[in-house]
This record gives sequence, structure tokens and C-alpha cells, in this order.
Amino acid sequence: MFHRNLWPITLLSLLTIGLTFASNASAVDGKKQIVFVHGKASHGYGGHAYGPAFRMLAEILNQNVPAVNAQVIQDDQDLSALDTADAIVLGSDGGQLVKSLGDRLQPLMQQGVGLGCIHYTVDPSDPTAVQRLIDWIGGSYERHWSVNPHWEAEFKAFPNHPVSQGLKPFRCSDEWYYHMRFAKDMRGVTPILSAIPPEATRQRPDGPHSGNAHVRSRVGMEEVVGWVYERPSHGRGFGFTGMHSHWNWAQDSYRKSVLNSIVWIAGAKVPENGVPSETPSLEQLEAYLGQPRPASFDANSVGSLIEKMNP
Repeated sequence: MFHRNLWPITLLSLLTIGLTFASNASAVDGKKQIVFVHGKASHGYGGHAYGPAFRMLAEILNQNVPAVNAQVIQDDQDLSALDTADAIVLGSDGGQLVKSLGDRLQPLMQQGVGLGCIHYTVDPSDPTAVQRLIDWIGGSYERHWSVNPHWEAEFKAFPNHPVSQGLKPFRCSDEWYYHMRFAKDMRGVTPILSAIPPEATRQRPDGPHSGNAHVRSRVGMEEVVGWVYERPSHGRGFGFTGMHSHWNWAQDSYRKSVLNSIVWIAGAKVPENGVPSETPSLEQLEAYLGQPRPASFDANSVGSLIEKMNP
């Protein structure tokens, strides 16, 4: 059943929320400052929709976690808020923000600022950016080593970690990247979301994203698709390889795993049962997109999928 009246959202209210975040972020004393930075959406209606997702996550955090204050910035706007952030969350295709902001982020990471990277953000391709991600968040997509198939992952158990609080076993179909290049010996890395992929996803032909001999040798092995990291010096990070589809934010533990991770990297306390939030309906998720529904969009199919996400 859809939850149609939980978050009454209009385009005007979204704009107002965004302006409020921008004006108030540096003025709120005693709160951990979280800055989301995103590139443009791509891959069609609801695909790689970093900005809409970040506006939703920031609103949830500001409403439900008193210890933090979140704001959302597009990558072509004033980025001065980065300089006073306790945590930064990036969303961009091809790891573009990891590369374009790398030199600016480096001293912030050395100061212990938290960093989270979502979906295609973790695949910056450039060797320098790949190594920086490993240093900053504990792992990175590495071409001809990692793969990016679409598959339904089943998450059966979670580690004893603050980010796991409130998570329940769940299934979710997404473009889950796996076989990431992690910090040596996984030092400082705690897998949060791990699942065994279908063997067909390991048997694809060689390519920078499709397959390789290393992946094919891991028959039946569990793969990490979401993790957190404690840097050897100072600071925290996380990587989340899902989020190809905007509609997956309707899965409660999927959404909570990211919200918990953001609070944790900011150095705030994760609530005992995780960050609370209402399950969004299709209409609410579309409101965050802020664009007309295309004629080809199958709302009934997507709505049915959302209804089944939280049995």
C-alpha cells in the first residue's frame, strides 16, 4: 500500500528547502555539518538521480537527527561550504567530482573530514583518483578488476557496527558494483552490505566493466557492495555502489544503510534503531525528481515494485 500523505512535497517547497539548507548550514552552532555535492542526473527518468536523492536524504537527516545539519549543492554552484564541513557526500558519473575536486578534498581528508561516495562516483577511472578513493573511503572501482552488473542482491546479515543499527534483511535489484579494490588487507574496512551475486554476473566477457579472470575465479563467493572505513590517521568514509535507480530509495533498509553511514562519517551518533524515515511513495519520489513524467514511464509497474520492497 502506498504511503501517499507522509511527505507533502511541491516543487516550491523543494526550492524553499534547498535555499534554507544553503543559508543556514554555516549558522547552526554545535551541529555536524554535512555537505552533499552532486552532478547532473543521467540515464533517463529516475536514473543516476544524485540531486533528487541528496535532497531527500538531507531533508530526512535535518528532520530526524538533531545533531546534524545538511545542505545540498550542485557542482556548478558555490562550494565554499566544503571548507567547514564535517562530512561530504559526492554523487557524479564517472567519479567526475572525485577528479575535479581531488586537490581541494585532499587537505580536508587529512584534517579528518568524512567522505561518502555513491554509485558511479566510486569509478573515477584515473589512477590517481582511484588511489585517493582507496585512501579516503577504503575502496574504489578499478577497471578490468571490478564489475558493474545489474542483479538482485539478498542481504541476510550485517556486522556489529553503528551503521548496521536498525537494518533488517532485504533484497534489492540494482546495478551493484562489486570486486572493488580495497585498502590492503581490508585494514580499516568494515563491509556493511555483502551478498553472493548470480554466477551469470561473473561470466561476462572481458572488459573494463563487464568481466575479468579474477572475478570469474570467485565462484560462490560473497561480494561487498557497501562498506565503511576508518582511515589510519584520522577520519571516516563510506562507499555505496547501488543507486542506479531512484525508485530503490523506497526500500527501508537500503535507505537506512546510507543515512546511517552519513551520520557516522560526520562523527555524530547513529540512533539506536538507525536513522528513522517514512517509506516514500512513488509520487513522493517523483516529486524529488522535479521533472515531468515521460509518456513512456510505466508508473503501474514501478508502483507495484515499490509496494513489494518492504514485505
